[in-house]
Amino acid sequence: MKLAFDIGGVLGKYPSVFLQMISALHDGGAEVFVLTDISEKKVAQEQLNKYGFNIMPENILCADFEKYGERCKSVLIKEYGIDLLVDDHPGYCADSGCVSLFVWPDPHKPYESQ
Repeated sequence: MKLAFDIGGVLGKYPSVFLQMISALHDGGAEVFVLTDISEKKVAQEQLNKYGFNIMPENILCADFEKYGERCKSVLIKEYGIDLLVDDHPGYCADSGCVSLFVWPDPHKPYESQ
């Protein structure tokens, strides 16, 4: 099974929850990707490191929002055969082409973990 997680509003907002989840998924044999609309992989990697995530660079997928708009992640989901997406943006979840889990915003928590 291939799963993808967004950074902003998901991994960056709830790192303690998703660090445990991703570890368990990986240990169970799932292939875990980070799927972001951050255009530069280096920037995405730096953010992930800041939150304590150790994701292999080849599993960090940077969607091209400039070219595809809100369908940018669905292009990579189809290309990589992603089975499940966890994201906080309804546009990305609506046309993902896979099962999507939506992370609802919590107005009492900052967008990024401090």
